[in-house]
Order: sequence, then C-alpha cells, then structure tokens
Amino acid sequence: MKVDQALRAICSTGKGRCWYCDAKLPHAREAIQTGWDVQRIDQHPVASIILVCPTCLQLKAELGEAGFLRNLSLRVTSVTC
Repeated sequence: MKVDQALRAICSTGKGRCWYCDAKLPHAREAIQTGWDVQRIDQHPVASIILVCPTCLQLKAELGEAGFLRNLSLRVTSVTC
C-alpha cells in the first residue's frame, strides 16, 4: 500500500481521524508532510485500514505497543464528559 496515495484518497473525502486519539486528519499535503500513516490491520475478521497521527506514531515507537496501549487506556479512562 502506498501511504501517500492512500492519504490523498482519504483526505479527498474530508473525513478521517486517528484511530487512537481521534485527531482530525488534515488536508493531504499537510498529512503527508507531518507524517500521518495508513496501516492495514489483518487480525480482524474483516481487514481494516486505519489512520495514525504523527503524535501517536511517535509515542507508540517510544513506549512500545503494550506501553502505548496502556498509556492510551489511562488517558481515555481519565476523560470526563
């Protein structure tokens, strides 16, 4: 999958958010320049494509998969509506 092409296609819809933190996908040029990623998840019954913002990509790289998900769940459970 070519990330640039996928980002351009998704950005053209005017919709899209980070799978993890719900950050809004910017316009294609900015998304590509800032490092948004498009990832394929094959483990689900139906293969899915998700968007991941640069902040979540960096945190995931620094903390590792388990640490990132643990950190994310702590942030989500501490949010009050």
